[in-house]
Amino acid sequence: MEIHDLSNIPVSKYPSVGGKARGLHALCTAGLNIARGFVVTDIENEDDIERVADFYIESGLDLVAVRSSATGEDGIDFSNAGQYSSFLNIAGRDQLKTAVIGCLNSLNNETAASYASYFRKADSSKMSVIIQQMIHAEKAGVCFTYDPMTGSKNMLIEAVPGLGEQLVSGSIAGRRYLIPAEGSYSEVAPDKAGYSADARDGLLSEVELEKISKQAGTIGRYLDMPLDTEWAIDKEGQLFWLQARPITTLNEPGIDELDVSLDIHDHVITNCNVSEMLPGAVTPLSLSTSVYAIDYGMRKMFVSVGVYKNLDDIPPTSCILSVCNHLFINLTSIYKMADCVLGASRDAIDLSICGRVLEGIKKSGKKKVNILIRINNGRKYFKFLFSKDRAYKEIKKLAENFTLKQENDPEKLYAEIDKNLDILNHAFWLHYITSGHSGSMTSALYMILNANLTDNKEIRSIIASALENINDIESVDILHSLRKLARLILAENPSIVKLQGNEILNYIKMNDGDIRKSYDSFISRHGHRAIREAEIRSKGWSRDEINLMDYLRPVLVSGGEELQKCNNSGHNTADLLNKYKGFKKVLLKYMVRQARASVRNREFSKSMCIKVLDQFKIAYANLATQLVQLGILPDEDLIYFLQHKEISQVIHKGNHTLIKKALARRRLLPEQQMLKFHEVYTGKPEPAEVNIQKLESGTILNGSPCSRGFAEGKARVVKSI
Repeated sequence: MEIHDLSNIPVSKYPSVGGKARGLHALCTAGLNIARGFVVTDIENEDDIERVADFYIESGLDLVAVRSSATGEDGIDFSNAGQYSSFLNIAGRDQLKTAVIGCLNSLNNETAASYASYFRKADSSKMSVIIQQMIHAEKAGVCFTYDPMTGSKNMLIEAVPGLGEQLVSGSIAGRRYLIPAEGSYSEVAPDKAGYSADARDGLLSEVELEKISKQAGTIGRYLDMPLDTEWAIDKEGQLFWLQARPITTLNEPGIDELDVSLDIHDHVITNCNVSEMLPGAVTPLSLSTSVYAIDYGMRKMFVSVGVYKNLDDIPPTSCILSVCNHLFINLTSIYKMADCVLGASRDAIDLSICGRVLEGIKKSGKKKVNILIRINNGRKYFKFLFSKDRAYKEIKKLAENFTLKQENDPEKLYAEIDKNLDILNHAFWLHYITSGHSGSMTSALYMILNANLTDNKEIRSIIASALENINDIESVDILHSLRKLARLILAENPSIVKLQGNEILNYIKMNDGDIRKSYDSFISRHGHRAIREAEIRSKGWSRDEINLMDYLRPVLVSGGEELQKCNNSGHNTADLLNKYKGFKKVLLKYMVRQARASVRNREFSKSMCIKVLDQFKIAYANLATQLVQLGILPDEDLIYFLQHKEISQVIHKGNHTLIKKALARRRLLPEQQMLKFHEVYTGKPEPAEVNIQKLESGTILNGSPCSRGFAEGKARVVKSI
């Protein structure tokens, strides 16, 4: 065991005193004021602890703080900050010994040990203990010599009344001050992150702000690195420095880490359509696989119809982009069709994607290309749309026959996934053929009706009425089949609604009659589907049957009832056609028939896309299991917070920096999920402020009507999926 005064630690002892003690010694050496104290290394037994207590009594420090200082803590490449124990306001021999033992034991606590083992540092870390005079702080806080939120050279000071532990632990929010790299300390303009800048707020004076920032700058220059420092001001106004460590968050991802990098400052951006398919924030693995495939399908469509010569002319994320991991469609990229393809228009594009013509936005693009080129591209577009039957057959065959080989070696399994990603891209390209046909038919209907009608809502209502009650739609069959299953179960056991999901599943699995046959039929047709099914992290129902039971249970509670609706689509179509004559009537009849068929084809091809994607979901899940077994990943879920190519680096190079980045991304996902966006933007979307308005009465409803007429019924609040 060795004891060293914090102001006089030999450089040769730096490896053994721990990161916290090294930081305090550096502060002292740079001429900054620290509280009196000492650090103890290599404590091995009870006799050593008694000697530490003796030294403490002889030092006359009285009330002290006892802090852990691990050798693996607060390094540039690896930081365990906050994982180990500290004890404040310790007085007397017995309290001190208890605190020292607590610090030593924290080296092996579950959180710290897990954190260390992820980064292969567990064997090299040892615990030293700092015993330091307790500062009676009137105000305390932290100072970042570089702003970790923006990565700028501005200095960020956070302060709270009393002990700074409340701020560091997150138990209370601090007052924030942004000190510009150049400029006056007394006039600090508030920035968009909401930092407080007014030194007259009663907590920190301008003199204190200047003193903290200047001294923090001194230690930053002395160590030549961005620092995260802790400070305290006592009742006499004396400034003490409690800690200095490298800022480890500067290289950590923020919520906007994976935002689109293309220049979209004047582009029209929308979350219509894509946010229905994949609502909320998605994981980094999805961005690099399924979302890439969605973008690829759109890009290839534009190349196939002559809008762009090749895929290199329309780079990735040109069509589907990410902001804070939320997905958007770049309408400006798609508007180019109106310039290059005869018959295409911006209004039709709006209708196809947004369901309405967007008003009040700038849609101007480049001048339309030569009419002969537009005619030829129009021919290509027509050919593209009516290749729907071929695409339908091809994606059906692909989904039924495609299987990823589940290798037992992670390198081989990753290679298998990697070489087959083009198949996933191709599947979404085929889906865009059927989806494009569906959108174009609906847009064409709108354009024909728009010649005689001016009310957009009325036109949309007429189209909706003509497209209702289409038979054998995949997404509709999900609920239809679950209702059928629910009725079979309830007929045999009406009290099953009282059971939990796992109990309902066991009941179904134990049945050898119609119930089991109905369930197996559902799994065979829809087992690859899921809530947010284009998200790689979302398991298909066949692999997450408990989740499926959560979906089935409300159907059971409702009795599995399936009201027989009147199929008015034929009557509605007849009403529509009776208003027209001649060629327009014939054209409308054809368009309605095509539109109805295209809805069915679109939903089927979407299901087949997800079936192909499900093979990749299974492979990534197996890969994650193998990587955890080898100690390469800390847990299986973390694979979804690495992008596809990053997984290769982790497998082949054991890249611990990427593991830390994945952990940070996972912590950020709940924050990203809470963000809300408007439907349409010009330029890069920014999260919207959510204003909840209190209605004076409950009689006002705002929205877009989709059906004609009136209906009365109970209002129902849906509290779960």
